[in-house]
Amino acid sequence: MLADVDPPPDHKFEIILDSDTCTDEKYELFREYQQHVHHEKPGEISKSGFQRFLCGSPIQRQTTSTGKKLGSYHHCYRLDGRLIAMSVLDLLPHAVSGVYFIYHHDFEKWSLGKLSALREAALALEGGYEFYYMGYYIHSCLKMRYKGTYKPQYVLDFEALSWDLLDDEMRRLMEKRKWVSMSREKRQKTIQAADNASKPAASFDASGEPLLGGAPPSSNALSEVDADLYPRPRYPIPADAADAGLSLLEIGMPGVLSPLQVESQIDLDTMRVTLGRGGLHQMEDIVSWHQGGELDPTSIKGVVAELAACLGPELSETIIVDFGRGM
Repeated sequence: MLADVDPPPDHKFEIILDSDTCTDEKYELFREYQQHVHHEKPGEISKSGFQRFLCGSPIQRQTTSTGKKLGSYHHCYRLDGRLIAMSVLDLLPHAVSGVYFIYHHDFEKWSLGKLSALREAALALEGGYEFYYMGYYIHSCLKMRYKGTYKPQYVLDFEALSWDLLDDEMRRLMEKRKWVSMSREKRQKTIQAADNASKPAASFDASGEPLLGGAPPSSNALSEVDADLYPRPRYPIPADAADAGLSLLEIGMPGVLSPLQVESQIDLDTMRVTLGRGGLHQMEDIVSWHQGGELDPTSIKGVVAELAACLGPELSETIIVDFGRGM
């Protein structure tokens, strides 16, 4: 009698969590992806660029006492040993964060991007990471629209640091604007409601002429509100702002605190720093700390002010700046 033996598989498909080191095999996959999917020219792609972009992250790899992996990794998809796709992941204490995904165009019909999202969500569940971050969501980019099909999906409000449901209302606003802050939208609704409640109801005749001194609604009312709600940055093109030598605090970049917000919410003097000689110090202990201003990006205080403006008050109170390893 023949024993039951499973037939050998025709193919072997495996997903392996690898270090984020740069190899020729990974670079060739990246080069092929950039050419066929993003239509970059060969001269625009380099191994050094790939290494800077997706390899050797400063987030160090480690394994906790509970066995949870932390740090930056490459999630490699192999078919019969061949590398056909790769995710770049940051494994954080509470989340699996997707940084980038590349695949070989020979396997485009397999929808590997959707497969990777499911596998990374499973990794978050299996590893006890609690959350799964799918990375940036740019509504106007068709290649990113698939992220919105996973539900429930939340988008970070970079001003209120709250997570808002990606629903039909948010999508409608994203169709109109380059960026959306739901906290701003809620504040504007409150202001408008209070303003409307304080005004007498206006009446209009059949031709639209105002009665009792009222005024017909302006067709530009919405655009005027939008302009006030989302003022245009002083330098819409980031390169122009950099060439002008301005501090990040002056540019008006969404999500970066203004000079007034930094001054009122963050005590730069007491932010902590280690100078590589052991022990912690406050910024005001640095000899040259008071030789520059918050808006001078060439001074130590200006650099720290930019860092604090990007991180916000909560993180600025807890981080330790290490000049010995760079910022």
